[in-house]
Amino acid sequence: MRGQSHSTMKKLLLLTLLFNTLSFYAQEPMELTVFSYNVRLNSSLDGINIWDNRKEWVAQSIVFFEADLVGAQEVTYEQLQDLDSLLPGYDHMGVGREGGNKGEHSPIFYRKDRLEVLDHDTFWLSESPTAVASVGWDAALPRIVTWGHFKDKATGKTFYHFNTHFDHRGRNAREESAHLILEKIRQIAEDEPVVVTGDFNIRPEEEPYAILTRELKDTYHQAPLTYGPEHTFNAWNYKGEGDFHRIDFIFYKEGGFQPLKYHALDGQRGKRFISDHFPVIVDFQLD
Repeated sequence: MRGQSHSTMKKLLLLTLLFNTLSFYAQEPMELTVFSYNVRLNSSLDGINIWDNRKEWVAQSIVFFEADLVGAQEVTYEQLQDLDSLLPGYDHMGVGREGGNKGEHSPIFYRKDRLEVLDHDTFWLSESPTAVASVGWDAALPRIVTWGHFKDKATGKTFYHFNTHFDHRGRNAREESAHLILEKIRQIAEDEPVVVTGDFNIRPEEEPYAILTRELKDTYHQAPLTYGPEHTFNAWNYKGEGDFHRIDFIFYKEGGFQPLKYHALDGQRGKRFISDHFPVIVDFQLD
């Protein structure tokens, strides 16, 4: 009996140690790798940089850098199908800017094994955000925001991800879009942690950036470690000539997210590019 009692006590001690260990790790800060990735639509005018020459490279970069979330832009439905096939560990959310599968998407890809989707939706950057394919203000095209509410399966921590692509022509549209996305973040996410990715078609010295950074932080300035070129738009210019700018951003709402590393991936191999935008990669800690 004494031997059985000793054995039982030993098992209980081991189970207690295991429980305490698991509880310790469950309470550890969660690290999250987030991409903002304008993949460039599949245009036949792109010469050696057509989509068929780049799609495996794009997918490999996502897998290699162990992305948990990818906010992508300029993704046509055909490209979406390609990425679904090349990224079996990921699922995605989002619709085309003209509704359903029509028009460019701004999808969010996420790791299926790690993240659970609690909710998601799309709204249009216009005076009528729920009106499918609505064009806002002086914009040239319909523009959208895809958002998802996620839970980390290991820790139970929850957060929101908003992903967008601002208009390339409408100056007023970009300013109003900045106001609208902040309003929607307040309404939808309330007090939860938020990360925002996108091709905003703005420079840091412009008014929409000033509007956004009244409530959001720019990871480029907040991360203690940065690497890569300052600009994100490369225009396929392999000689590095021209007036390049940082127009792709990863923002976050203060409280919850803390950026650890910022990386603009200079994906260039001679005259070949991963996209006409360099993807932005940020490693976060979610407390």
